[in-house]
Amino acid sequence: MTGKFILSMVWMLLISFSLWSQSETHPLSLNECIQIALKNNANIQTFRNLEEIARHNVKSSYGNILPSVSISASGNRFRVGDATTQADVPITTIDPNTGQPVVIGFKNQEVINPGFARNSYSADLTISQNIFDGGRWWNTIRRSKVNKVVAQYNLNARKNEVIRQVAQNYFNLLKQEKLLEVYSLAVKRSEDNLNKTQRMFELGSVAKVDVYRARVNLGNDRISLINQRNVVQQARQTLNISMGYEPNRPLEIVKEHEFHYQVPPLEELIQTALSTQPELERRKMDIRAKEMSVAITKSTFLPSLSGFFSYRRNNTRLDKIYSDINRNWAITTGVNISFNLFNGFQDQVNVQNAKIDLKNARIALQDYKHSLLSNVTTLYQTFKDLSEIININKENLEAAREEYRLATERYRLGSGTSLDVREAQVNLTDAERIVVSAEYNLIITYAELQEAVGLIQKAFQ
Repeated sequence: MTGKFILSMVWMLLISFSLWSQSETHPLSLNECIQIALKNNANIQTFRNLEEIARHNVKSSYGNILPSVSISASGNRFRVGDATTQADVPITTIDPNTGQPVVIGFKNQEVINPGFARNSYSADLTISQNIFDGGRWWNTIRRSKVNKVVAQYNLNARKNEVIRQVAQNYFNLLKQEKLLEVYSLAVKRSEDNLNKTQRMFELGSVAKVDVYRARVNLGNDRISLINQRNVVQQARQTLNISMGYEPNRPLEIVKEHEFHYQVPPLEELIQTALSTQPELERRKMDIRAKEMSVAITKSTFLPSLSGFFSYRRNNTRLDKIYSDINRNWAITTGVNISFNLFNGFQDQVNVQNAKIDLKNARIALQDYKHSLLSNVTTLYQTFKDLSEIININKENLEAAREEYRLATERYRLGSGTSLDVREAQVNLTDAERIVVSAEYNLIITYAELQEAVGLIQKAFQ
């Protein structure tokens, strides 16, 4: 019974491990890869944390306008040792009539004052309130809110970047796998040509040199196939890394991907980019934050006003601190006004530097707009060109297939040479490779274009 039970447990574990392995290696779609990357990518996690910090900073920015309340308590013991001093000590004698001591003079001598010890206990409640600080508190709150929006746009831009990277790596892996099929087909053709040439040589139709050429061609195609396998493995590792996985983690993706994406006119794309690109919006909000920084630095040229209230209890006995409430207390209230007249030009320099930061941010925004428009225009034109090139390459592919068929047929009939066959075969393989590359380069360009205009999340999720 024990043996059957152990056997059953082993069988169940094997089945569970098999199911787990299948679930881990099932082909992933593009959307699944994107979701994994958004969850695991280190940059995304970092910018999520930065966004959370920005939200916390909004709460802390209200500290300059809310009252400050503190409570403190202390206890100490003060001890003084015996002390000596020079003093005039009275000289006395007894009055014979009254029997009372009478001072008859003074004598200067050293006197010892005995030491003593004293306890001291106190408790304080202090409340202070900022009334006016030149607008610093208000602009600090506004800047923290703007920085929170900046962090949100920053996170959104990083998400777009990660989605684009995953899409590029996903389609690149698909492209390399398709190219692997192209090279595999080239090897198959070379094997068929070698077999045909060998039979023709045995029949005396061709020379031995044709057999050697066919073998060399097969070897070269096999080398290309091996190299392409390495390229596929590198593409798989790159996709794993962009998803936050270990490079050598087993990974399979869906082999077929329907591509029916269309792009609107260039003018519409440009307007979309100017209104939805998160990096552009981040830079705009960053300018707003720097405007608030300028206002904050200017606040130092205005006086600041605050009020305070303090309640203090003090006594040499601890029990008097928390009892006898009507005694042993002191209350202080007041208003404090300060105005910085001169601090070595530091305030003036801070204002000037803040204005320079603002100016640089505006320059950077304008430069980014130019780069964005150029990038959108270039990607749009590349997309259009690739669409046209694909159609041309498909026509070339059909022509290459017919060229290869005719060259093979002529060689079989003895009116062609093995070099003609090889040239036609190389042309066919190149045509197949070019079509595959152009088709996936079109998709990759589309992903780059969607990131540029800020719509990649909508396009691929």
